[in-house]
Amino acid sequence: MQYTKLGSSDLNVSRICMGCMGFGDAKSGQHSWTVDEERSREIIKQGLSLGINFFDTAIGYQSGTSEQYLGRALRDYAKREETIVATKFLPRTQEDMEKGITGQRHIERMIDKSLTNLGMDYVDLYIYHMWDYQTPLYEIMEGLNHVVKAGKARYIGISNCFAWQLAKANALAEKEGEGVSKAVDLTLGGAELAYLEEPYVPHALVGVMAQNTVAAAKETHVWSTGNQKI
Repeated sequence: MQYTKLGSSDLNVSRICMGCMGFGDAKSGQHSWTVDEERSREIIKQGLSLGINFFDTAIGYQSGTSEQYLGRALRDYAKREETIVATKFLPRTQEDMEKGITGQRHIERMIDKSLTNLGMDYVDLYIYHMWDYQTPLYEIMEGLNHVVKAGKARYIGISNCFAWQLAKANALAEKEGEGVSKAVDLTLGGAELAYLEEPYVPHALVGVMAQNTVAAAKETHVWSTGNQKI
């Protein structure tokens, strides 16, 4: 297995990251094809034996059972300090908003629930899973900043967003000047930029985990709406 630093971070990751969307209780969540805990553990154990140390899950994967399966397997088969764990949080639900739960409070609840699911004190990378159009960006960024300051996450990330949204988040982080991990220049070719809403590539990135091909980006996807019971 080959290893590399994730961008300019201190995270030493295997070049192959094990995505954990296929793990979890098939009766709980939006997918019916996920594998049970016994099979999940076999896959995770085999991945570890081949040198994989980087695992990506989410609280939205089968209502948090993916996190639970991963956490228990890593606890049994690996040392925490030798693994890199990333997880993601969902936007607020309509019920959350009606109850007056702020974006910052929502993130605090999400990270605490994820850590409980994983059986861990912290995650290495905490990812904003999909853009929340109902919550001011400042609340999201401030909430993530609090998570890092509290020692519950080492780094933050973002997924499933347009280039202009990432640029907006970066600009806000730079303006506030706290909790920002500066990184390397990122250069994408014309093909990679073809499916972005506008051709802007931000410079302040920690690193890129994975990227869809143009063909994959044009396929029809079913996205979570953030209304799952967690």
